[in-house]
Amino acid sequence: MRKTIVLLAAALLCAGLPALGDIGKTWTTSGAREFAEGKLEGVSVESTGEVELAPETQKLEGLEAEYVWDVETGPDGTAYVATGSPAAVYTVREGKVERLFSTEEKQVLSVLPLPDGTVLAGTAPQGIIFRIGRHGKATVFADLEDQYIWEMALGRHNEVYCATGPNGRLLELAPDGSAKELLKVKQKNFTCVAVGKDGTLYAGTDTDGYIYSIAPNGRASLLYDADETEVHQILVDGEGALYACTAQSEPSGPSSGPPSGPPRNAKPPSEPTSEPAGPLSVHGPGAYNSVYRIVPDKGAFLVARFDKTFMFSLAPVGDRLLVGTGTDGRVLSLRPEMQYTILTQFDAAFVWAMAPLPGGDVIAGTCHPGSLRLVKAGCRDTGTYVSKPFDASYLSRWGTVRWTQKTGAGQSIRVKLRSGNSAEPDERYSDWSEWVTDPAGQAVNVPMGRFAQFEAELSRRGRTDSPLLLNVDVSYRQANRRPVIEDVALDGTSLLGKEERGGRPSAERTPPRGGTQQAAAQKAPPSGPGAKTIAWKAADPNDDDLSFSLYYRGVHEAEWKKLKEDLRDDTSYAWDTVRVPDGYYLLRLIASDIPSRTKEDALAEEKVAGPFLVDNTPPTVVDLLSVRRPDGSYELTGIARDTLSSIAKIEVSHNGEDWRTVFPTDGILDSPREPFSYAAEALPPGEHVFTFAAADSSGNIGNAEVVVTVQPAGK
Repeated sequence: MRKTIVLLAAALLCAGLPALGDIGKTWTTSGAREFAEGKLEGVSVESTGEVELAPETQKLEGLEAEYVWDVETGPDGTAYVATGSPAAVYTVREGKVERLFSTEEKQVLSVLPLPDGTVLAGTAPQGIIFRIGRHGKATVFADLEDQYIWEMALGRHNEVYCATGPNGRLLELAPDGSAKELLKVKQKNFTCVAVGKDGTLYAGTDTDGYIYSIAPNGRASLLYDADETEVHQILVDGEGALYACTAQSEPSGPSSGPPSGPPRNAKPPSEPTSEPAGPLSVHGPGAYNSVYRIVPDKGAFLVARFDKTFMFSLAPVGDRLLVGTGTDGRVLSLRPEMQYTILTQFDAAFVWAMAPLPGGDVIAGTCHPGSLRLVKAGCRDTGTYVSKPFDASYLSRWGTVRWTQKTGAGQSIRVKLRSGNSAEPDERYSDWSEWVTDPAGQAVNVPMGRFAQFEAELSRRGRTDSPLLLNVDVSYRQANRRPVIEDVALDGTSLLGKEERGGRPSAERTPPRGGTQQAAAQKAPPSGPGAKTIAWKAADPNDDDLSFSLYYRGVHEAEWKKLKEDLRDDTSYAWDTVRVPDGYYLLRLIASDIPSRTKEDALAEEKVAGPFLVDNTPPTVVDLLSVRRPDGSYELTGIARDTLSSIAKIEVSHNGEDWRTVFPTDGILDSPREPFSYAAEALPPGEHVFTFAAADSSGNIGNAEVVVTVQPAGK
């Protein structure tokens, strides 16, 4: 088990899907993606799927702004904070926040502490850089042609480098504030700048997501072309490698690496790189963003990629890299082995800036709203995880809560539940249940509802490690809904009218997320004379297993007779109709959810289908006559007739040869009695057998023959 929970890095969710059971269902939450969808209040989520206590965090009081654009640490450990709405510079010393400087400019976008104890403040939209003394006295250090000073960095010889926009210029400022253009590019903004150990400059852009390098001799080259459209921050580590994070809003092309986190479903700040004075949207991006590690002259490596999440800020802490994200205000921690932790979550949209402090703490600045937070080393004593509400798809009864944990002495986890009928919890949700303390499970007392939400509390006493929560299971049972019989067919032909097929209105028949048990109507081949196949299509809105019972009766009979009851695995039935008299019949199909319900709770639906004809008696061919014509040909006549069905076909075979179609006298086969006539050409001497066969509309066939004897010439 881990001793401390340090910072985190990655992933953002899915949702627990129900696991179906014979009687009830289970809502299961497990794994990093599912846990990441909830609210983290003092807990972390490991990429390996455990929820544990997070580092202690502290909100620093005294800052009044909507946006924190930059946080930098000075040589003496003082943190300097650039804010907007209103535009100001704050200092943070020993946890105390004080306003150092205010300006009529709309935003202070960047700050840069200098070795002499003063600090530079880059503003927008006038592009003025102020130099501020220890007591807040400010002078204009530089008045640039550029509107936005996005970031400043200090060179090895105390020269100042500025990433500016919207003219795509990277500048070097002399001690007197005069500006020298080092590089101008077609992109609108240089969004960030950093200085390597050897004095090489690295600068990232918007629009194309380029990272440029400028050697000490002034030679510029394109170092890396990121998949994303905006490189938001660059960090150079002690070994000279670069880390870069991106913050594109919309997809820029196909991904070059695997996704590292699930979707967050939101949209970006409205052009934060070009409209800092305007309000930021709290919606998230419609694209992925990444963290890259780039070693000059050796190549680049994709460290992590997150879908629909901004990657705004980077801060080193020991062997880990902290990443500030939006729009859910989370801090992630990347470890050298490329695992991550969702370290903590703030009640703000964006973690826009971060900086390490002496002693191992990290100061984070947020936007929407603007605030300052300390992320401390070590592990807090208590934290809670609040799940995203789960949709059971229908009014449900909630049962046992159980979970899997890893705990030791002095460590504990407890869980409680509440229910409601809206996707977003509100005041109409039920009160929380009593705490469940036994992970083996305990039934909770909450009202029926379509949605439910659980809260898990993790705690420790003394200097113990954090308890680990691995998964949470909540059983539930939907209020019963009646099964739906959608169709009943006989030998592939539906016996229901159009208005009867499909059961109840489609909105009521929509299956829950897990799907429904559904039997597909099918046509099975007959297995003998009189064999007919009854098939049906049915579904249960609760996903319950169904049993089916079949009955029949003649249309003039009063009582139903059993064909088969309690059919569970079959969705068709072969009926030997030879066992019943010819005539018109009705079918009755009953679908019941009794296999998944108690007798008192079970519901059933029935459909009466038909009427349909059972006719197993073949037609007859009668009154066959042959008449010789003067030209030597013969006219053969007769009558095909049936008791119940219409005659469907008449054919003749001469001496066992191929069948030939015979047409009825009136030219239409449409009644149970069809007179017919067949003309045979002149026949050679000898005996000729003409077999006439008639088929009725039920498929029965009857035949008869007439023998014609032709005498040789002269006899």
